[in-house]
Amino acid sequence: MAEEVEVVENGSNAFTRVGDLVHKTFMVGLGTVGLVQDELVKIWDDSGAFIEKLEERGEAMSKDGREKLDAQREKLNSQIETRQDQVKDLGSKANETIEKASGTVLTTVNVPTSDDIQDLSKQISALNRKVDKVRKEQQELAAAQA
Repeated sequence: MAEEVEVVENGSNAFTRVGDLVHKTFMVGLGTVGLVQDELVKIWDDSGAFIEKLEERGEAMSKDGREKLDAQREKLNSQIETRQDQVKDLGSKANETIEKASGTVLTTVNVPTSDDIQDLSKQISALNRKVDKVRKEQQELAAAQA
C-alpha cells in the first residue's frame, strides 16, 4: 500500500505541476497582451508628437531649400547682369571699331562719309542764301534803274 500512496502522491504532484505550468503560460499570454496594449496606447499617444516633429522637420527643410534656391537665383541673376554688361561693352567696342574701319575704307576710296555730306549740305545752304541775296540786290538795282 505504501507503493500506492507514493504513486498517487507522484501523480498528484505531476498534476499540480501541469496545472501550474498551464497557469503560468496563461499568465504569460495575458501579460503579453497587456504589454502590447500598453505599447500600442503609448505609440498612439506619442504619434501626435512624432507627426509634429515630422511636420516641423519638413517645414525646416522646405524653408532651407527655399532659401538656398533664392540665393542661387540671386547669384544667377547677378551673373546674367554681369554677362549682359560685358556683351553691351563688347557691342559698343565692336561698333566703334566698325565705324573707324568703314571710315578708313571710305576715305581710302574717296567716298564721302555722312559727316562729309552734312558739311557739304551746310555749305550749299549758305551759298544758296548768298545767291538769293545777290539776286535780290540785282533785282532791286534793275528796278531802281528802270
